[in-house]
Amino acid sequence: MAIDIDKTMATKLLNASYTECLRTPVKSCSIKATIDFVMNGKNCLTYRYIMFTALLAKAIDPTVDILSLQAGDYSEGAYDARSLAAKVVYKFQEALLGNVLDGSNNDPLVNKPGRFLRLSLDNAAAGGDPKKALRLLCIDLPKVQNSKDARQCVDYIVSLLLAEKARRDAQKEHFDSVANNMSIFDVRKFMSNLLDQGFGGAALVLVTAALYHLQFPTDEYRIAAHPANQAGTSKKQFSDLDIYCEERPFMGTELKDKPFSSTDVDHAAETAYHAGAASLLFVAGRQSTFASQPPTYFAKTRDKFAQRGMYVGVASIDGLMDTVLSCHMNVDTTHLLDVIRKTAEEIGALEAQIWVYEHLPDVAGRS
Repeated sequence: MAIDIDKTMATKLLNASYTECLRTPVKSCSIKATIDFVMNGKNCLTYRYIMFTALLAKAIDPTVDILSLQAGDYSEGAYDARSLAAKVVYKFQEALLGNVLDGSNNDPLVNKPGRFLRLSLDNAAAGGDPKKALRLLCIDLPKVQNSKDARQCVDYIVSLLLAEKARRDAQKEHFDSVANNMSIFDVRKFMSNLLDQGFGGAALVLVTAALYHLQFPTDEYRIAAHPANQAGTSKKQFSDLDIYCEERPFMGTELKDKPFSSTDVDHAAETAYHAGAASLLFVAGRQSTFASQPPTYFAKTRDKFAQRGMYVGVASIDGLMDTVLSCHMNVDTTHLLDVIRKTAEEIGALEAQIWVYEHLPDVAGRS
């Protein structure tokens, strides 16, 4: 029978760890090197949650099989890691650590690395850091054999997260100070430089979302951005960047930093139409010629949905940027740049988020 981890006890343990580590950070633990790698590895987010959850479970119940992920695992120490991660670990980092562990998914072990019965060297893993993280966890987690050692590891992770939160808080304070002194011209230059970076399509999402916050500023509208190149990450999603009016689908946006295909165009229009959107705008990034030279199939799609009562349009990101910014010369630049920062955090665009913090002062020319 699978072990049922007491979630109330687990929450109390994390809260106690937070209080103690805030006062006296823990500098090391028995598997420090592995924890350091997983916490800093590129594309290792799910493995961070797996590791933290496994150590927390072991700290609560020493009979837990620390490599187990599912209650259906064959091990006698099997437990439901996904439930513990979602109901305790995620909520802890959200409530006390400002989503420093990445709060874009409140069910972090729903991702593929968390869907195996247990951690194993045979599990499929992406190459590079994720594959190395899996190997290190399989080798080193079993070395934590009792609750005392597991608790020290938990405290070490909490100490790392507290240090990262303090760093981000200081970064945010500096960000606000610089952004407050930027003009609309500085903002235009900053957005342009951000678009040049691309970040796998994330830059296009961030800039478009910021422009929409200017165009639709009232409480009547809600703007929902989604991770770049991850279609359908939410059941409610009807485009890459959704706009709701009084919580009803109003306008969809398809974003692509490369050419759209006829299939892309027609599928996106069908999705937005069936969601009840009044319009759909295709925004072409700098690597796409779609906006300047819409192909014949776009005209067919536009006419097809015009007959159904949905407007389908197309614009280049630079055209959209100039149109919106020229209409909002007195914009609160701090708010506008904060939208970019927050959207990067919400969609998990870590590289873009780091770039935003590091390059904002250079653009403003002030410190």
